[in-house]
Amino acid sequence: MAIQLSDIKKKLQEHLQTGLLAVVGTGLSMAEGIPGMKDLALHLKKEIPKKLVTADAGWNQVVANLDVGKDLENAMSDVTLLPSTVDAIILETANIVLGEELKVFQRVISGKHVLPFTFFIKHLFKAGREFHLITPNYDRLIELATEAAGIGVDTRFYGYLHGQINSKRSADAHRESYINGRNRDFRMLPCLHVYKPHGSLDWYEIDEKIIRSPINIDKIPIIITPGISKYRESFRRAIDDQRVAGNRAVVNATRFFFIGYGFNDDHLEQYLCPGRQLTKPTVIITKELTENAKKLIANSKGKEIITLTACSSIDLRTHIVDSTGEELVVDEELWSLDGFNKGVL
Repeated sequence: MAIQLSDIKKKLQEHLQTGLLAVVGTGLSMAEGIPGMKDLALHLKKEIPKKLVTADAGWNQVVANLDVGKDLENAMSDVTLLPSTVDAIILETANIVLGEELKVFQRVISGKHVLPFTFFIKHLFKAGREFHLITPNYDRLIELATEAAGIGVDTRFYGYLHGQINSKRSADAHRESYINGRNRDFRMLPCLHVYKPHGSLDWYEIDEKIIRSPINIDKIPIIITPGISKYRESFRRAIDDQRVAGNRAVVNATRFFFIGYGFNDDHLEQYLCPGRQLTKPTVIITKELTENAKKLIANSKGKEIITLTACSSIDLRTHIVDSTGEELVVDEELWSLDGFNKGVL
C-alpha cells in the first residue's frame, strides 16, 4: 500500500519529542535574505582584492577556481592563503552577513515579521523544557527567533554586553528555584542550548580572551570561513568548546531534525553520521539535497529517515521519501520551515 500523507504527517509530529537534536544549515538563513555561499563568493571576488595588504597568489588561485565553476568551499579547499588575506575574508564575510541580518532584526523586533523558527520552536517546546541545536551559521537568527518565542537560549557564555565563556553560569541563568516540600530546589526553565562550531558574529578575541557582545566593535569576529585556512589558531578555544559540547549533545540525542543543512562539514559529521551513515531516526527538510546528502542517505538504508524536498528549483511541491523508499508528491511546500509549520504542526 502506498504511503499516505496523513501517515507521514503523523510520523513527523511524533518525531518532535524530547531527545531531538536540531541541526540548522544556511537554508534557514537564506530564506530570510542572509547571503548564501554563491552570493558570498561573488562579494569576496569583488571586495578582497581591495583589501589585500600584499599580493597573494593563493587568492588568485581561489578566483581561478571560482571562475571555472567551483563552489566557494571547493575553490578554497586546497589553497593556502596569507594570514592577512584570511583576516580580510573573515571581515568581509561578517560585513555582508551583518548588513542583511540587521534588516531581519529590525523587522522582527519592530513586530513587522515573525520568523518561522519562532513558530516551530514554540511547538517543539510543548514536548519538553530543554532541547539542543547545532548550527554552522554565523548569524543570530536562531537566537533571535527563540527569544521571540519566550524561550531562553544557552550559548555557553554569560553576560550580555561583555559576555564570557562559562558554561555553568550560562546554564544557571536558565534555572529557577522552587519549594519542593520543605526544601528549596532548582529546575530548568524552557531553554534551547545552541552550539555554533563555525563561530558567531558576536564573538571576539580581546586581549587573548574570548568575549561575546551584541555591539559591532569593528573587530574581526570569531567565525570559520571555507578553506584549509579555516580559522586563526587563536580562535581554537571558542571553536573547540562549541564542538566538544555539540558532539556531546549529538551522542545523547535520540533523533535528529535537519533544516536546510547540506552535510558539508566533515568535522561535525564525524559524530552526526559516523562512517557516513545516519544511525538515529532522522527527518531532513531542505529545498534540495546536496550530493553529500544523497550519498549519506544511500549509505543509511534500513534506518528511519524521512526527507522532504522541493520537486525541482521551479516546481515547489514537496517530494517526500520515507525510510522504506516509498515516495509521495504533495501540493504543499513542506520542505520549507514555514510550509512545514503550516502543513504539519
